[in-house]
Amino acid sequence: MVTKKKGVIALKKNNQLKVAYSHRNSQLKGLGKRVVKMCNLLGIEGLNALYDQTVLVDEETPMTKEQIEAYKKYMPEQCWKEEMDWQTALVYTKDPTEPLIDGFPYMVDYSSFCGSWRNRFRYLIDLDNNMLIIVKAGLEMISQKEEEYPEDAEYLDKIAHTVIGRFPLDAIPENWIEQCENYWHSLMLVAVDYSHNAEAVYSEEVQAEAVSSNDRDYEKIKFFYGDNHYNELFVDKK
Repeated sequence: MVTKKKGVIALKKNNQLKVAYSHRNSQLKGLGKRVVKMCNLLGIEGLNALYDQTVLVDEETPMTKEQIEAYKKYMPEQCWKEEMDWQTALVYTKDPTEPLIDGFPYMVDYSSFCGSWRNRFRYLIDLDNNMLIIVKAGLEMISQKEEEYPEDAEYLDKIAHTVIGRFPLDAIPENWIEQCENYWHSLMLVAVDYSHNAEAVYSEEVQAEAVSSNDRDYEKIKFFYGDNHYNELFVDKK
C-alpha cells in the first residue's frame, strides 16, 4: 500500500502563516516541483501580493455558490457538485498551487496542520527572509527504503520534523531535489523511546553518540520521536 503523502504550502509573512493543504502527491517530485515552479513564476513580489490578498476561511464554513462555481476548475469534473463544502473541495483539488497562481482569494486555514505527524512534506515560503524551506516528517517505517508499507502493518512510526533544504526564493537551484535527497540520505536514524520524546533532543546519551571516534555527527542525526526545532521557525520573534 502506498502511503498518502499529505502536505502543506505555508506562506509566512510578519511571522504569520497562511497555509494551503495538499491531500496527496506532496513529495519533492510532486507538489515540491509545483511549488518551485510557482515561486519562479510569481517571484518575491508576486508571492507577497498572494499572501496579502488571500482570505483565510474555516473548513467548516459553507462555500457560497459563487465560491463553488469559481473553484470548479480546480477539481476533477466527476467530483464537482453544486453543493460543496471546503473540506471536500480540498480533498479533490488536483493541484494546490493552481488556485494560488490564479489569485483565488480564499484559503482554508490549515496552520494547525503544520505540526501534525501526518503532514509528511511542508514547503515553507518564508517571505520574512525570502527563503524556501523544505521539511520532511510524518509516517515512516523504521529503516524502510520504499514509500510503501505492508497491508497488515498495525503501526506506523512517528517521525520528527527535519529541514532538508533551504534555498533563496529568487535563486532556487535547478538541482534542488537532488540536494534535498542527498542531505536526507546522508542523515543517520536514531530511535528514541517514545515515552521520553520530550527529553530526547537534549539527551546526553544521544549526544554522546556524536564523539569523533564513532565517526558520528550529532548534527547529522536524521530524526527523533519528538520535535527537532521545526516549530521554532514559527515562534514570534518579538
